[in-house]
Amino acid sequence: MSLLLAGAVVSLLGWVLLAFVTPVVSGVIHLLLAVGTTLLVAWWALRE
Repeated sequence: MSLLLAGAVVSLLGWVLLAFVTPVVSGVIHLLLAVGTTLLVAWWALRE
């Protein structure tokens, strides 16, 4: 598993936990969503 994919999965799982499991009202947690999707797209574009 590449580091990009691992980072994307960790970031997206963190976002899901913070957005839907814990009552965090800050919009800053959506940065995890942005980072996760960006890493996922980068992994998809660079895979061989």
